[in-house]
Amino acid sequence: MIVKRFILGEYSTNTYLVISGDEGILIDVAENPSEVIDYILTNNIKLKSIYATHGHFDHVLGVTEVKKYFNVPFFLHRSDLDLLRRDERTKGIVPDGFIDEKSIIKIGNEELKVIETPGHTMGSVCYIFDDGIFTGDTLFNGSIGRYDLGGDKNLLKKSLNKLMELNDGLTVYPGHGFFTTLGYEKLTNPFLNGEFEW
Repeated sequence: MIVKRFILGEYSTNTYLVISGDEGILIDVAENPSEVIDYILTNNIKLKSIYATHGHFDHVLGVTEVKKYFNVPFFLHRSDLDLLRRDERTKGIVPDGFIDEKSIIKIGNEELKVIETPGHTMGSVCYIFDDGIFTGDTLFNGSIGRYDLGGDKNLLKKSLNKLMELNDGLTVYPGHGFFTTLGYEKLTNPFLNGEFEW
């Protein structure tokens, strides 16, 4: 699995192109995705679908433009549908389907699994594969996502505990900022190691 990161938009959102063989999917398509579109076309990647880790505008504003070029479906968790509908910037973005914890995403000869991780938003999810996990705004390098923008503090704590049970060697691909590993975050992230009470 090859992961290509594009940093897009006003909030420096990480948009990920995940490639296996000649197939690809996009995770969290932020605004002004022309660089992403050019890369897919130039490298003859067969884009299969678009996924969101959650429904906040800065993670989905590029969906409509990408769909114009590639006519692929867009998926997110049903619990974040209201977020799209309530925000003037995203109310015109309509999912083609919904994902949940039972969902398996096939790409080339590989798979990603969906983990429901509510807290930052009620429909936040992570996407996990053999070597890595896309955490959206649930977990960052050295920090965690806010829970006052349509989320829930107690649910976020439970979701982070769920991530803590996963393999230390997983590379963490967050929604903003730099890559990290789950093991490093368990040791050094003050929200995970008990250093900071919240």
